[in-house]
Amino acid sequence: MPDEYHVSVDPDADNNPHSIALRMVGAGHHVLEVGCWSGHVTEHLVAAGNTVVGVEIDVDAAALNGFADRVHVVDLDIVRLSGIESDRFDVIVLGDVLEHLRDPAATLADLVGMLTDDGVLVVSIPNVAHIDVRLHLLSGHWDYQPAGLLDRTHLRWFTRATLRDLLAGVGFVATDLEPVRFERNPTVLTGQRAHVPGTRSATSMPIPTVRSSVRRDGPSSPTARTQRHDALADHGRTLRQSTPNRRSASSASGPASTTC
Repeated sequence: MPDEYHVSVDPDADNNPHSIALRMVGAGHHVLEVGCWSGHVTEHLVAAGNTVVGVEIDVDAAALNGFADRVHVVDLDIVRLSGIESDRFDVIVLGDVLEHLRDPAATLADLVGMLTDDGVLVVSIPNVAHIDVRLHLLSGHWDYQPAGLLDRTHLRWFTRATLRDLLAGVGFVATDLEPVRFERNPTVLTGQRAHVPGTRSATSMPIPTVRSSVRRDGPSSPTARTQRHDALADHGRTLRQSTPNRRSASSASGPASTTC
């Protein structure tokens, strides 16, 4: 496999978005993996006894994914996936995908209709409220990078609160949240990789990645959305008052497409 398409994944790693997603998915499920790339996560999902249908915008990466039952090569900003895939899924995984979409709410609304009645989403998304971004804004910078928090291909930006709002808008509420913590290093966003002494992140710093499993939470009427938003706000205040290092518990808990 060409180096640019190879990603190494350790399913037993701590503080790693891929391994956390794999644990959240579990085993024995029918999984839709959106943004499956060349199969670095798909391989481990299948090894755990899941069946996987993939979705990928990069045709070359999709062709290298030999683990999924099939991979739809599609631009979700243009094509509704529900129009070309008839299966219903126990789990839908969106690993660092929503921030690359022009209208993530519309795409998410389409995808959740493909879940079984008790299906869940597993979502990973960068946290734009991370301290590195805040420090750069304070210094007058917003410099896009090849990868990371300010990846130049990101079109949308989320905090923990706005991610919850996005989920609530399609009738879901977060039931489990795992932060992935990185060292606070203000030089990273300017491309300098040297560590700055004394800038290691504290547990109370905003997290750079949020990965949540979510469940359906009833109809998405304006009243229901308001009630869910208020419940989530109360839950968020409870979490902020709890020990920062503690895992949060649920209180509510192109134009055409092809298949490889």
